[in-house]
Amino acid sequence: MTVIIREPQVSDSEAIHQVSGHLGYTELSPSEAYENLHALLNSPQDKLYVAERNGLIVGWIHVFYARRLASAGFYEIGGLIVSPDAQGQGIGRKLVNHVRTQHRGTVRVRCNMLRKDAHRFYESIGFNNTKGQFVFQADAIRE
Repeated sequence: MTVIIREPQVSDSEAIHQVSGHLGYTELSPSEAYENLHALLNSPQDKLYVAERNGLIVGWIHVFYARRLASAGFYEIGGLIVSPDAQGQGIGRKLVNHVRTQHRGTVRVRCNMLRKDAHRFYESIGFNNTKGQFVFQADAIRE
């Protein structure tokens, strides 16, 4: 099982979209997924990598640089997915390690409090839980 980590192409949109559905990310239409991929590929702050095995995309990772006004910037994993049939084979670890070698500096990830499997995964590859937090959200005010 040879796994290749590479940067995606816009033509990978459908395969990435299919893999994304396995983790219950918000369902986007194929055209919305294409538009998001296109925008991220053209963003100077965002990087994407896919894991390909036997010509099929079996996982992806999104990382972005988070610049802060009053503290040091860091890289943040915005998403990591490995297809269920490819889990437990070191692909997630390969994707994260690729990010850590390509983007020097601190790498952070936020996990839903309910995703205990994700917590165990990140701890098993050397991440430490450094902060608990709540996420608040509000829609824009329309005048």
